[in-house]
Amino acid sequence: MEYIYLITNWIIGLVRQNTATMFSALFGTFFGAWFAFAFERRHENKKEREAEFSAGKRAQFAIITQLTALKNMRKQYLDPLRNDPDRALTLTPFSIHAKFPQLDINALGFMLNDEGAQLLYELMISEHRYITLIGVLEQRNQRHEQMQHKVGSAEHGLDRATVQILRDMTDSLYGLSDDAIKSHEEGFEKLKAYLQKRFANSKGLAFEYTS
Repeated sequence: MEYIYLITNWIIGLVRQNTATMFSALFGTFFGAWFAFAFERRHENKKEREAEFSAGKRAQFAIITQLTALKNMRKQYLDPLRNDPDRALTLTPFSIHAKFPQLDINALGFMLNDEGAQLLYELMISEHRYITLIGVLEQRNQRHEQMQHKVGSAEHGLDRATVQILRDMTDSLYGLSDDAIKSHEEGFEKLKAYLQKRFANSKGLAFEYTS
C-alpha cells in the first residue's frame, strides 16, 4: 500500500508540474501574440492617420494656390476697372495659370466619416467655382478678341449684341471671382480648424496673402 501511495503522489506531482508548465507556455504564447498584434495595429493606425493628415495638408495647399491666383487676378486686373462703366470694353484679355493643384477627393474620403462630410462638399463647390471662373475668363478673352477684330475692320462696326454679350460675361467674371475668393477663404479656415481638431498636436498650413 505504501508503494501505491508513493507512486500515486509522484504521478499527481508530475501532472501538476506539467500542467503549470503547459499553462505558463500557453499564457506566454497568447499574450506574446496579442502584444504583437496590438503593436502592429497601432503602427497601421499611425500610418493611416499620417496619410490622412498629409491629404488634408495637400488640400490646404491646393486651396492656397487657387486663392492666391484669384487674389492676384482681382488686384491686378479686376479692381482697377471695377467701377468703370465701360469695363466690358476696357478690361482687356488676360489669363491666370490654368495648371493648378486640385482637391484629391479620394484621399479626403476619411472626412466622410464625421462632421467633415459637409465641409468636403463645400470645398468641392468652392473649387468648382474656380474652374467655372477659368472657363468664363477664357470665353470672354475669345469674345473680346473677336470684338477687337470687328472694331479694326473697316467693314464691321461694334454691334449692340456683341457689347451686351461682353457686358454679361464681364459681370459674371467679377461676380464669380468675388464668390470664389470668399468661399476659398472660408473653406481654408474651416479646413484648418477641422485638421487641428481631428489631428491633435499636428500643425497644418497657414495662409497670408502678401502679393
